[in-house]
Amino acid sequence: MYKKSISCLSIALGMSLLFSSSSLAAPDDNLSKAEIKKLKEVFQFSDEHIADLVEDGKVQEYLSIKKPLVSKKEEYYEISKNGNEKKAEKLTKKEFKERLEKEKKKNKKKEEENDTPISTFDYDLEDDHDYITLETWFIYDEVEGDAQASARFEFADDSSTYGFLGDLYEDVLAIGISDNASLVSDTEEFYLKFRKYGFDGEYDSYGHPIYEWTSMTRDDSRADERDVGGYAFDVNFPSMNTERYQYIKNIRGYMKVEVTHRDSSWGGEMYDVWSHYLHSWEDVHLSYGLSIPLGGSISWEYEDVSEKITGHTQERIYD
Repeated sequence: MYKKSISCLSIALGMSLLFSSSSLAAPDDNLSKAEIKKLKEVFQFSDEHIADLVEDGKVQEYLSIKKPLVSKKEEYYEISKNGNEKKAEKLTKKEFKERLEKEKKKNKKKEEENDTPISTFDYDLEDDHDYITLETWFIYDEVEGDAQASARFEFADDSSTYGFLGDLYEDVLAIGISDNASLVSDTEEFYLKFRKYGFDGEYDSYGHPIYEWTSMTRDDSRADERDVGGYAFDVNFPSMNTERYQYIKNIRGYMKVEVTHRDSSWGGEMYDVWSHYLHSWEDVHLSYGLSIPLGGSISWEYEDVSEKITGHTQERIYD
């Protein structure tokens, strides 16, 4: 998911922390067991998803829905580039886990052979791949009659490297809906969350710069592209062209938008939601020229430098 720019590196400080394992927060202790159960079993949110909602002050938006009707689909992909060949391969959950375990073992072997974590970046620059989970929701409030379409992506940290180095490009996360529904303007939201490693301006007692992992969130409330069939946000990864922040991990993004029926009522029809993730291998703005017409499909101009993965879920709603 990034252009690798590898050179001889010398990072003398903080290397013991750089590739140390770190877990994200568990669900907030202030949530009751019943609330956690509702978030997990009804909305099908993971522990990490719940922790992010708590951190962003968004969890009550879901807990306040008295009678939610939820449809969710989770899909797995490997996106890869080998020389000029680029592809997105859909995987089963079992295949996804098996390939990640293989990557983890490969990275561990390289680390042991070279006796330094930084050597894990020494590999064929023409062979690049990442693993991504894409989740899609349609959530309907059977009491109030409100509905939302939402999507979440997450890159696996056990893929190509333990951290990310180089230039991250502007990928796109989009939501498309079926032609019997419509999006509610100005209700869209996007969050990009990750952990960064770098120097934040603090020094230790010996005058050495302190490098550490820090959790970061970026949010946006105005879609970069709007069309009759869906909205899209530029992911806008942080620049890796500074000495302050050179590595990021635990990368995940969230998007949601309110949805309503296109006719006078929900009317017992089947409604579809598609999530789309557009990945760039080059320094281009993917959203320029992007379109999502009625029906939720998506198209864009830069097919030679991008890969698209798609998630889909559907639900029948009665008035």
